[in-house]
Amino acid sequence: MLPWTLIDAPRLATRRATPLRARFLERPHRFAAMVRLRGGHVVEAHLPNPGRLTGVIALSCPVLVDGPYPPPRSLRYTLVASKPDETWIGTNTIYANRVFPSLIEHGLFPELDSGSIRAEVAHGRSRFDFRMGSMFVEVKSVTLATNGEARFPDAVTARGARHCEELAALARSGQPCAIVFVAQRGDIVSVAPEDDVDQAFGVALRGAAKAGVLVLACALDITPLGASRARRVPVVL
Repeated sequence: MLPWTLIDAPRLATRRATPLRARFLERPHRFAAMVRLRGGHVVEAHLPNPGRLTGVIALSCPVLVDGPYPPPRSLRYTLVASKPDETWIGTNTIYANRVFPSLIEHGLFPELDSGSIRAEVAHGRSRFDFRMGSMFVEVKSVTLATNGEARFPDAVTARGARHCEELAALARSGQPCAIVFVAQRGDIVSVAPEDDVDQAFGVALRGAAKAGVLVLACALDITPLGASRARRVPVVL
């Protein structure tokens, strides 16, 4: 499928107009990264992705950081993208949610309800990323890929499996629901559950699809300014 050009996608950086370029050094824990800015200054940046980021960050690979943020924030920078080879990959899971309304406006997912879109909607004891008209939608950010095939998740996600099960229950009761995988990299051709990492999620996702939950996916071309293009890719269950 030909890509849609996204002329109004949100920027990767929120503090700066253009993120700073740096080099990745190490990951002291799952929410932080040590990076070397141009000029040699080493700073600790927030890494807003608790996954393993397998194949996404590597020693000395180029990265993009936003900031500095003012005190009292302890980590004054945020790592928003990396480039382990030829492709920029978005490393902020929240960016997938931020760009989702733009994808809808561009008609990338005509299967979804065309009604008004609201974010962070509670339903019973659950909270879903979006409600579009009468449809509940969960968005999953994807970074892991092997030979052009994107995989989710890259670490065990009990929360992700629970979302699938909750949406399946709603679908069986007649409530329209969808799960949308947003791959924050433009070098993939499909998305599939990564059963070797989290078999329970794969079981829950396939169960949701059988219950009537729409399971959709797209790939984003990421640049230092943000997503420039998007295209649909199939989900292989």
